[in-house]
Amino acid sequence: MEFSHFNKYPKEFIDDHVFNMTTLGYNVVPDFFKTEHCDFLRARLEKAISEYIPFDQSERSILDKYHMHDLLCKDIVFGKTFEDPRLQQLIASILGDFWIMYAYTSSSLPPNGNNYGSRMHIDCPRFIPNYPTNLGVIWALDDFTLENGATYVLPGSHNTDMVPSEELFKKKSIRLTCKKGSIVVLNARLWHAAGVNNTNTFRHALTINMCRPYMKQRMDWVRFIPPEISNQLNSQARRIIGFDTRLPSTLEEFFQPEEKRFYKGGQE
Repeated sequence: MEFSHFNKYPKEFIDDHVFNMTTLGYNVVPDFFKTEHCDFLRARLEKAISEYIPFDQSERSILDKYHMHDLLCKDIVFGKTFEDPRLQQLIASILGDFWIMYAYTSSSLPPNGNNYGSRMHIDCPRFIPNYPTNLGVIWALDDFTLENGATYVLPGSHNTDMVPSEELFKKKSIRLTCKKGSIVVLNARLWHAAGVNNTNTFRHALTINMCRPYMKQRMDWVRFIPPEISNQLNSQARRIIGFDTRLPSTLEEFFQPEEKRFYKGGQE
């Protein structure tokens, strides 16, 4: 399954995206993935969920059953999603060209249930006016409907450090219904919550948190992802994983020619 051949968006499209991200704190892009992409990713995700074993019966691990943290280690198709030039455009327009991922997870709502993301929350603790440090992406592998738990968002809430009350959130939030194959980009300071799935089938999505290149990631992804997977990815995907922002562990690694240094220069 290839994701690197898509044509880039025109400037007008990206300008509209930036406007929505700045004012609303989110943007919904329809038809990002084709049906065959969604079905392929969905099947791989369902396989990972079916094989899930909580780590040492940790409470957090049990809670995260429907937020798979190691998908990039399980199947190369998930890493391939980082090769998409349109993803680079959408995120770079807000975080700059050298953004990296903080985390790559799933968000599956089980039949007649919810998950840990169904609480009202934000995905970034830092509030720096006019300077987003983190973005979130939701790849809808199924239709997002009112019945199956379409995400609640509080438009514009990324522009303040105010913590909304549950009452205010319920009153002012809207539901992000969208078709299978859509991508939702969120400012990580936007207050949001997954809904409750009131249907008899799963609702699946993939989610990513992206950050600036000088920030720490949730995992040491370069070491965590098996080389037989990461070595097959293109330069864009490897940069996103963190291959251009590694720290040297010896002086030998530090005193390397510029082109061989672990932390590439010029990244802001």
